[in-house]
Amino acid sequence: MFRYAPPLRGWLIVLPLLLLVLPVAARAQNEGQADLDRATELKLGAKSPMDLDAVIEHCESSIRKGLDEDNKKFAVNLLTSTLFQRASLYTAQMFADARDPRWQLWRADALRDLDELLEHDPNYVDAHLLIARLEALPGGKMRRGRNAVEKAIELLADDKPKQAEAWVLKAQMSEGEEERVAALDKALELDPGSVQAHQLRAGLFLAKGEVDKAISHMEQILAQHPENLQARAALAEALINLKQYDKALAQIDEAIKLNPESPIGYLLKSQLHMAKEEPKEAKAALDKLLEVEPGAVLALLMRARVQLADGNSQAALEDVNRVLAANPEQPPVQAILLRSMIYADQQQFDRAIIDMRLLVENDPENSEWRLQLASFYNASGRPRKAIEIYNEMIEQDADDWRARRGRADAELAIGQHAEAIADYKVAHAAQPEHSGILNNYAWVLATSPKDELRDAKRSIELATKACEVTEYKEAHILSTLAAGYAESGDFETAIKWSTKAVELGEGETREQLQKELESYQQKKPWRELQETKEKPDVPSRPRNRIAA
Repeated sequence: MFRYAPPLRGWLIVLPLLLLVLPVAARAQNEGQADLDRATELKLGAKSPMDLDAVIEHCESSIRKGLDEDNKKFAVNLLTSTLFQRASLYTAQMFADARDPRWQLWRADALRDLDELLEHDPNYVDAHLLIARLEALPGGKMRRGRNAVEKAIELLADDKPKQAEAWVLKAQMSEGEEERVAALDKALELDPGSVQAHQLRAGLFLAKGEVDKAISHMEQILAQHPENLQARAALAEALINLKQYDKALAQIDEAIKLNPESPIGYLLKSQLHMAKEEPKEAKAALDKLLEVEPGAVLALLMRARVQLADGNSQAALEDVNRVLAANPEQPPVQAILLRSMIYADQQQFDRAIIDMRLLVENDPENSEWRLQLASFYNASGRPRKAIEIYNEMIEQDADDWRARRGRADAELAIGQHAEAIADYKVAHAAQPEHSGILNNYAWVLATSPKDELRDAKRSIELATKACEVTEYKEAHILSTLAAGYAESGDFETAIKWSTKAVELGEGETREQLQKELESYQQKKPWRELQETKEKPDVPSRPRNRIAA
């Protein structure tokens, strides 16, 4: 009988080997399971970036050690979601305090997480959108950000509302207005109810002065979201700018009704009353705002401005000092600036100078503050100190007409008439209808004791223009016109305009104008030469840091 033994013996040998090998392969395939289980467990309680660090480490370790196909897919999903969560936390830290100098480090950390995420899942839409937002910030790589948002738009082809959000982001990153408008139009085509798209579109129309079109977009937002305070506030502000006060007030009252605990409505109401030159009503609105939000810096400063404009400088000073007392280490710029104006209004020029000098020391290139400081020096009897500042500004920009005019006024105060005339000439060429320049230029040409400098004809031309610009309603400018005619020898016309000036004048000014009129009645032209004795400078005080 035929027997076939060898093959059977071979299988008996191979089979035990297979039984040994297969479990080893299976074990290797899921060697990372323990790390994956630990990552899953940690993810449940993770809240901070440090918590998420451990989740990410265990996920990455589980993938390196080996997982079967299903577990690997789960591990990758857990890893990418955790990377995105950590990137989002870094981003939240950035926006929680934009003044924190570490914000760029947080952005870099977030972008690293997003880059790693996309290595595992190139189609993770939210990662592309977040990259775009981060790169759009100052110092970001704008081209990379635009590429990210384009990729997101491509991936969101089947999700119109979310794709509309991506188009809005693209609009925010666009360089030209035409491209920005096209992106917003596309967003509204995909999602006609996109609040953000309507708001940005309205903003573009407002920037172009097309307020009616802007209002149309805001009204569309409110038709769908009547509770949207931001849109309602923007609509009210636009209506205030159009002087449609009744319509604006209706929107403001509705905003207050919807959320009486929000300061927005009261802030807008104060703006409306300020626009209508109703200081008492504006103050009442700000009083209510401060009940809702005690110590609100913006409200206190606005109320101070309202009270200063209404002639209550002491109450204004109290509000400003409340702000400064609450921020002694880093006093707000606007508070110091406003206090300096209040001190000047109270004729406390030394205090005004101290505050304004502090601002200039912290921002030496700010021309507005330098001009203001120089004007305080001149008004306080320190014209030569003012001239020092004006000289520096003119050295930097010879065509700075404001510095030229200021220096000319200071030169008049110390009797430097020729220099003043030269500066007024430059300032007048730049601002031919500026009543202050016209008046002072005409005055020195009519009244200088230096014969070679007087020019009656030119003085009358300049003073007449100044009167036209001010509609013949300013006493001191009518006085200048009278001085020009007196210098020309036409005392009859000089007396006519001088009499009118006296009628319009008040207080000490009227007394001075009366003296000029008496001179013309005696057929004597007016002469004036100021020789101000310089006061000592205001003592310095320690330099403070100022909050932006």
